[in-house]
Amino acid sequence: MINERKSSSILVSGESGAGKTETAKMLMRYLGYLGSRSGMEGQTVDQQVLGSNPVLEAFAKTVKNNSSIRFGKFVETQFDKSGRISGAAVKIYLLERSCVCQISDPERNYRCFYLLCAAPAQERENYKLGSPESFYYLNQSKCDKFDGVSDAEEYPATRRAMDIAGLSEEEQEAIFRLHLGKFEFSKGKEIKDEKSRCDPKSLEDALIEPVMVTPEEVITRTLDPEAALDSRDALAKTIYSQLFDW
Repeated sequence: MINERKSSSILVSGESGAGKTETAKMLMRYLGYLGSRSGMEGQTVDQQVLGSNPVLEAFAKTVKNNSSIRFGKFVETQFDKSGRISGAAVKIYLLERSCVCQISDPERNYRCFYLLCAAPAQERENYKLGSPESFYYLNQSKCDKFDGVSDAEEYPATRRAMDIAGLSEEEQEAIFRLHLGKFEFSKGKEIKDEKSRCDPKSLEDALIEPVMVTPEEVITRTLDPEAALDSRDALAKTIYSQLFDW
């Protein structure tokens, strides 16, 4: 690549369970090693790219693979003339948003949810977190753990990866919310929100009183409980998708 002065691409493809994710991580480690041999300056960028993997890879157990990721990833790495890594960009696409709200046995939801439920006791208390069985988005499947992987051990590794990726403590605090799926609806009752830290009126409007704008007028509808649940799930998928892209 350096001799010919042309960009090169590596495509990792295969069916579910073929090992694409692990292969891509090995490739990045190798490129990071090559790119950091010429000088210390290149190590910072390659460490950030490699260190961000636990954050980007929201793992979900499938019937084939315990560490199958539900998104595509394009990593662009720039090298200077001497072969040192000078920059990198990661682009995410095709995230399976539907997995956030609906899973089937024996699959798991995105792994970050289980990591939060396995956080130290003080942090679980701060975020008002219980076991995976207490969350509707997680208890649809009986599979909340799998052999060989400890969510409690992986949680601090993920927090360290967030530090490496440049996420501040305040930003991490804002990310750790897992309660939208616990909202239920019934006729004649007010909605109360003490866990997601949203403005209650804004949340109520978003979930049960959607606004439709037409060329002639603005229409506000009040949803019944069943439709409000669909609205809740749609909001959860949108929040997760936007957070992931961010």
